[in-house]
Amino acid sequence: MAWSAQFTDQLCWRLKALGAPKVLLFAVLLTTWTVFDSKSWQDETRFRFVEMFAGQAEVTRMFRYASMPAARLDLNYMEAQPDRMNPMDLLSDAGMVTALAVMLRGDSLEGWLAHFGLKCSTWTPVNSGTSCRSPCSSVGNLDHTSVNEGNCLGSRMILLMMVAVCLNATILLEQPAQSFFEYYPRWRDFLRMLSNHGGPHCVHKTTWYMLHYGGASPKPLFGFSNSKHVGKLNQGRLQGWATKKKSLKEKGTHKDLVIKYVDSNGRKRWKGSPDLRSSESYPPKFGLKLVELFHDLINDKSGMPELPSSPLPSSEETFRSMDFDDVWTEASMVSVCHYLRAGCHLRIPEKFRDLLPKKL
Repeated sequence: MAWSAQFTDQLCWRLKALGAPKVLLFAVLLTTWTVFDSKSWQDETRFRFVEMFAGQAEVTRMFRYASMPAARLDLNYMEAQPDRMNPMDLLSDAGMVTALAVMLRGDSLEGWLAHFGLKCSTWTPVNSGTSCRSPCSSVGNLDHTSVNEGNCLGSRMILLMMVAVCLNATILLEQPAQSFFEYYPRWRDFLRMLSNHGGPHCVHKTTWYMLHYGGASPKPLFGFSNSKHVGKLNQGRLQGWATKKKSLKEKGTHKDLVIKYVDSNGRKRWKGSPDLRSSESYPPKFGLKLVELFHDLINDKSGMPELPSSPLPSSEETFRSMDFDDVWTEASMVSVCHYLRAGCHLRIPEKFRDLLPKKL
């Protein structure tokens, strides 16, 4: 897919206006200058829905049933070949480039929905004994690899959200109700960025129970979006769970997501059960609900910077005016830029050659 000069000029200006780091603009430009030779990338189809951390991709399936072009990405869809990266692993440089390329194919003319079900393993209280995350210290204990990977995933997801918002997307973040991610400093900064352009009521938070959508357990969740219509996911209070639980147990389909026990010192403790991971998959009814809300979500959103009334600066002028003051170290974005810069299919425009950093 080829991106026009007008497309990159508008995207670069909006990213700068939003407050995105220059290292993200660099990665985006390098991605647009890369010639993807596979047939799937030569397709000019624009996505109306993109599902990150998709798992079984039930939501994507529902959008495709509704005849809307949709893309899904998840670590488990591909495996890394010898001496190569997994292009579906967002922790890898190749995976971040894949995600950027998919975001760039969002339908920026008609509007689209980008759903992010961030892997929550180190962000929940179940893992807090290891991660040491809390509302007051959401960055966690950086001595643990899992915590650093969680921060990397979270920060890269936020960078992808910046691109999506600047391409006329409605974004939706889903997390378990007790997740500490909403206190993550990069996330709070991103919410402030959106509010600076969309006003104090730009960002909306809602909660819902997955049981209302056919889940095997109540599983309370929260969601953030730049559209107020996300609140329609809330189906009210959970009622009749005791009766429902008894019925599920009789059928053998009930799933306890935690195991409560008493340790050798007599202290009450709890841990995630083997069924906890399976609860990450969305029921089909949840996908159908998002399809039902789709037009409300994309037609009533905010946060995307408005283009200036004066002549729009070119992408090279915008790039020149910015500094590499924050390279988002925890997201390893410099490594992503190195990966793209070394690509054999990279075609750098002549007008940019003197602007690109010699070392980063």
